[in-house]
Amino acid sequence: MFFLSQRSSFWIATLSVMAFVMGNMVGQHGWYLFMASVLGRGDDSLIVYTGTVSPLKKIPDYARWATYGGNNDLHTFRQVPTDLLVDLPLYDQDAQRRTRTASMTASVYSVGHRGSYATGAEDSGSHPGVDIRVPIGTPVRAIANGIVSEVKQGGGFGNAVVVRHPNVPDPERPSRTTTLYSVYAHLQSSLVTEGAVVQKGENIAYSGDSGFASGPHLHFQIDKEEAPFHAYWPFTDAEARKHGLTLSQAVDTGLMSNRLQQYTVHPMLYVQANHQSIDPGTVVVEEVQPTLTREERIAQRIQSRISSVAEQQEEEAPPVLVPAPVIVTQASSVAPVPRLSRTQRATRNREERIQSRLSRLRFSTRQIARSPTTPIVQSQTVATQDVSSLVTGPVTVQSIDMQHDGTYSGRGWEKVLVQLTDEDGNLITNPQLERDIHLRTAYGDAEFRPAVLSQLDFSAGEAEVFMLPRGRRTIIIQAQPFLGLSKPMAYRR
Repeated sequence: MFFLSQRSSFWIATLSVMAFVMGNMVGQHGWYLFMASVLGRGDDSLIVYTGTVSPLKKIPDYARWATYGGNNDLHTFRQVPTDLLVDLPLYDQDAQRRTRTASMTASVYSVGHRGSYATGAEDSGSHPGVDIRVPIGTPVRAIANGIVSEVKQGGGFGNAVVVRHPNVPDPERPSRTTTLYSVYAHLQSSLVTEGAVVQKGENIAYSGDSGFASGPHLHFQIDKEEAPFHAYWPFTDAEARKHGLTLSQAVDTGLMSNRLQQYTVHPMLYVQANHQSIDPGTVVVEEVQPTLTREERIAQRIQSRISSVAEQQEEEAPPVLVPAPVIVTQASSVAPVPRLSRTQRATRNREERIQSRLSRLRFSTRQIARSPTTPIVQSQTVATQDVSSLVTGPVTVQSIDMQHDGTYSGRGWEKVLVQLTDEDGNLITNPQLERDIHLRTAYGDAEFRPAVLSQLDFSAGEAEVFMLPRGRRTIIIQAQPFLGLSKPMAYRR
């Protein structure tokens, strides 16, 4: 004791080791999970909500994997080369609602929420949750902090894990909290036991094809607390037989699909909307492109079209002198102008803007030749033919794309770029917007200026909107009457 009392460095080293060990035991989510693990019981008051993650972190890039002979039905997750693994893509609700689209979403999410086995399209049947196509042995992780409620074996879901998540945001009233149950089914094996406390992002199982499964995949769903059982299924065998349907036929016809809205939550939209605490590698990192202003993007598009038209004209006709712009005054009686509708005014204003930009760009990019003594007797019109080749008929808007930087500080207004797109997601520079767009938050709370956009607010298919977040909850923007959602915008200090 005398020796130890004289060696302060010994005590410093001892305390440092203890702090290191305790820090690793506590982890990134605080003392509450550490205490819950020590106590060995599922006390809901010890579970604190810290956001969500997707149920799968990595999946194969199926297109590239196929070039190496990879097959989801024949090979396991361990047989996928690590450089062919990608982050689980975001669930695109608009793409999933279109039957069998050749999109990344449809190739990964084989059956959408409330979908059917026949098409996989969302809202086409009574399938609870989503089916995610992954090879056997893919690590499955808990979407949020919670307590393992059940570990099941056998039955239609095969091996399944059910996790209870108390004190999480209520999807119907985000300002309040509730208890939800996440379900992971058709597993190869589980890594947890009933009553265990799990952390968000912790591996709890490996995917498989157990139970009634046509191939390897993960069935993932979220049930409300008031559901009569977990995992919830909307109809019984007796109800299917009463209608003369097999299990698959009952799902495809949407038998009792109304019960899913009462007892389940859209699992992927909920996870994506509450993605508040993002761990490395969870979110798909997009390639950073040089930032251009809206005017620069418009000028680039118009300039490329002018160049192609100018090249064609130079091949067909000899060069001519281009006069300096001359203001022409027309002296004549002007006939009364008929009253135009708002759509007609928007079309006229758009054509005038394009003509003005064409003129400015044409005169700024060509050398203007003039003779000081000889009057100009030959001129070139920058011309109605050019404009007619550029200004095509209006294109009907099919969806809305909203671009932002993904975070907000809460200290001021955030800029959001709203774009009008076609069914393939391409920007429409000459749009026909049949109804006004109303901006609101699907999750979180924010104020928009302007909150309502008409066709007159868009220039070449784009409009700038300013958003003032309220609080610190992750914000998901919805543009009604369109059904698409923006990417999450998370709070960052």
